Amino acid sequence: MENPFKTMLANEKLPETIKQKVMDDVALIKLSLEVADLVSVKYPSTIGNFFGIGKKSINKPNKKDKEG
Repeated sequence: MENPFKTMLANEKLPETIKQKVMDDVALIKLSLEVADLVSVKYPSTIGNFFGIGKKSINKPNKKDKEG
């Protein structure tokens, strides 16, 4: 595919179609990063916490349990 930016002159304004295509590509990259973060970090953490595999804060004794 030919690079459309090479065919433009220096004083020409960027066509709206090319600008929209670039913005759509940026949005797709952002969406891909969010999905990757969700699948690789947040989802396993949520499942681990749900099934008790993660850090267990429930079993930590608090100050009232130590005194009584």
